[in-house]
Amino acid sequence: MWAWSDTCCIDKESSAELQEAIRSMFGWYRRSALTIVHLADVSDHGTLSNSVWFERGWTLQELLAPHSILFFTQDWSLYGDRVSQNHKEDTVVLAELAKVTNIPPHYLTDFRPRMEDARSRLQWASTRRTTRPEDMAYTLFGVFNLHMPVLYSESKENSLGRLLAEIISQSGDISVLDWVGEASPFNSCFPAHISVYQTPPYLSSHTDQIRPSTLNIHEQIAEALNALFHSLSTSDPPQLIGRRLKLPCITHRMTAIQLNRIIERTGQYVYYIEAEGLAPLEVEMMDKFKKVSHTGFPYVLVRPWHAKLLGSSAEVDGLASEKLAMMLGQPFSALLLEELSQNEYRRIASSSVIVTCPADAASIYGSNVQTLNIV
Repeated sequence: MWAWSDTCCIDKESSAELQEAIRSMFGWYRRSALTIVHLADVSDHGTLSNSVWFERGWTLQELLAPHSILFFTQDWSLYGDRVSQNHKEDTVVLAELAKVTNIPPHYLTDFRPRMEDARSRLQWASTRRTTRPEDMAYTLFGVFNLHMPVLYSESKENSLGRLLAEIISQSGDISVLDWVGEASPFNSCFPAHISVYQTPPYLSSHTDQIRPSTLNIHEQIAEALNALFHSLSTSDPPQLIGRRLKLPCITHRMTAIQLNRIIERTGQYVYYIEAEGLAPLEVEMMDKFKKVSHTGFPYVLVRPWHAKLLGSSAEVDGLASEKLAMMLGQPFSALLLEELSQNEYRRIASSSVIVTCPADAASIYGSNVQTLNIV
């Protein structure tokens, strides 16, 4: 007997009502008996991909939250030319929704608001847009089950930074640091634009990993792995304090930098780099490295860390030692940091993902675990 429409049922002149609506909207859609979507730009013979509805930021939660949803075309005909009580249970429409949104079907039919797999959820939102730039972060409060203040007139970098800070602080999900592009003035470890998450995160192919047969885990190495396991398992979780990101890392100080070439088409710089404990690698940079003094390079390559990556093991046994060594022996996506002062760093943006791997087994056992302050 009753329906609610977010386009006309929110008094946007009232700051209190607007804040309440933004914080509650996901729950309202979740508890709805039915969500009706009128696609005014889709004709009877059109497809879902023709509609701007799938490009808007606010409509992501309108799609994910309801258990039952029906799409209607511009003349209010039911989409799909079939009788349906719920398009999320219509296999044809569900497959089309998954293709248009790049969201797997099981998330569309049984979505749960939480922070697990944060990188994928940011990827779903990365191609969308909002009229007010800061709204892009606010649209995701319900998706991540976050309760944060809405601060209209703040910059989009600030709103996105606050969102990412909460995700990292509450869940420790360091996958949100895996991006390439322009850094945010909020914190150099966060991107300036959510669009950078369109690119999937780096996944190791395991082709270059150091294999267990080369590890020869004898007593001395087992002791080293035990010490390393203890350092990694007891490290503090990542958290943002006063815009400084306290980030546990396995660090590798750079020992050699050489400009190899300049890519004429893009103007990017390609450097050959050597770092302690890592195999030599090439890195594409948007800007030149600063000239450094003879005292050494103020740069480090780091592997961000969270204790949850170790799983639930309480102590290292033979099998856990091998698992830890194999994990650390895999290629990984590194962050490039510049040391500004003692234990204070800034991330330097690269033009592509920095993929590197340990030089050998000994470099795994001697991993340097630190918690860095990144501004």
